[in-house]
Amino acid sequence: MSTSPARPTGRPRTIDPEVVSLVALRMFDEQGFDTVSMDDVAEAAGVSRRSLFRLFPSKAHLVWGGLSEFAERFETALAERPADEPSIDALRTAYRAGATFPPDAVETTRHRLRVIRANPGLAPGGAEAQARLTETIVRFVADHDGLPDDDLRVAVRASTFAAAANAAMSWWAEQDDGLPADAVDRALAML
Repeated sequence: MSTSPARPTGRPRTIDPEVVSLVALRMFDEQGFDTVSMDDVAEAAGVSRRSLFRLFPSKAHLVWGGLSEFAERFETALAERPADEPSIDALRTAYRAGATFPPDAVETTRHRLRVIRANPGLAPGGAEAQARLTETIVRFVADHDGLPDDDLRVAVRASTFAAAANAAMSWWAEQDDGLPADAVDRALAML
């Protein structure tokens, strides 16, 4: 009579998507996005392929996972700014809030940004979220400064802030050991 291994009983273990994402992002950053497969990620993270695909339908989803949290912090901070504050100061404060990541997410964010920068083909994965963020800035500047949404000044301010913050975050990921919020704040102070 053969004995088979006992099947685990009780609830299956919980898989932390943040941990899995960090494992993947480290691998993508160190070995190259195109050379790492989802099977490689599943094995390194100690999860089944099926569980990995349930959490992340594609490799790109592993990379773009943190953008929504940034946008949520940014939008909340922007909504809380006083009406009499100059829009440039309000945007700077909101971007600083957006770029203030929980301590356990700083390393993940650094790897995420490095992978995105090294793989331009990933850009479409974040295009929709970035467009929504820019539209939020356009509406805020127009409303706050009493200008129509289609005013050139509104478009330039919104695009300038978005580009400066994006450049600061990319620079931070490659060059700075400090906090991302500090790099964003320094960049926006230059405007």
